[in-house]
Amino acid sequence: VFLKEENATGAYHPVLQAVGDEKSVTRKDSPSGRKVFDVERIRRDFPILSEKVNNGQKLVWLDNAATTQKPESVIERISRFYLHENSNVHRGAHELAARSTDAYEEARQKVAAFLTAPSASDIVFVRGTTEGINLVAQSYVKPRLEAGDEIILSILEHHANIVPWQMLCERKKAVLKVVPFNDKGELDMEVFRGFLNERVKLVGVAYVSNVLGTVNPVKEMIDAAHAIGAYALVDGAQAIQHIPVDVQVLDCDFFAFSGHKVYGPTGVGILYGKRNLLEQMPPWQGGGEMIKEIRFEKTTYNELPFKFEAGTPDFIGVVGLGEALEYVKSIG
Repeated sequence: VFLKEENATGAYHPVLQAVGDEKSVTRKDSPSGRKVFDVERIRRDFPILSEKVNNGQKLVWLDNAATTQKPESVIERISRFYLHENSNVHRGAHELAARSTDAYEEARQKVAAFLTAPSASDIVFVRGTTEGINLVAQSYVKPRLEAGDEIILSILEHHANIVPWQMLCERKKAVLKVVPFNDKGELDMEVFRGFLNERVKLVGVAYVSNVLGTVNPVKEMIDAAHAIGAYALVDGAQAIQHIPVDVQVLDCDFFAFSGHKVYGPTGVGILYGKRNLLEQMPPWQGGGEMIKEIRFEKTTYNELPFKFEAGTPDFIGVVGLGEALEYVKSIG
């Protein structure tokens, strides 16, 4: 594969990259020390990229901020689940129930490892980033928010990290403050620091903007929030597929992302939360799985993370998400 790369003088020179076997992604240090991907090797992993559109033109996909296409390994894993493992999870003692439950919980372990979370029980499966943020808003922030309290967001947020807080502030008579950006498309950190005071209960920020691609200084914002006794939520939907995420290093209180933004299925995502915070949060929805013991007189809720996973989960989507993360790890 021949590529062109700019050197220190601004001139371009060809870079020859060897193509490896079909089971490994080829990467090689270029003369400048940067990693170069075998583009055609990656394209072959995505069956839909052989699709013809617009009167026979080869499909070029530039809409990953909306949703990503799926590699063959994810499609094959979902198909294999339907063919050999399909059964509801945590609800049966037969062979297929055991297979599906094992695959479901194995995916939780994969997500925890991908985020470097302290424990797999800190990972809650939800429908996507939107549901994860709404869960935090309703179960953690709402009971603690009083009239006059403040929530800080940035102007770069996706609707999923705006509307839940607008609704909550309206209901609780709290104040929503929005950090603007400068001419470079970067957050105005001076304004952000000026917003910080003892009334702030939460800082919610996107790691990466879904519109401008701006990478926000989330670690700095998290630390600043903690310094005034506030909590920090990170919308990681546009970062998880591009930036290595270590939730312990970030020290974020909550982190959410969607499976379909990271080459996995739609309708599934995760919410990571610090254990002590998740334990304080009451269940947001009621139904099967989130109960340990049920009587009409009183129901005892399940332990983490199951108390937040009411009803039959999208277990096939979860397994597909686990496979998608394995694919990202294989690329680097």
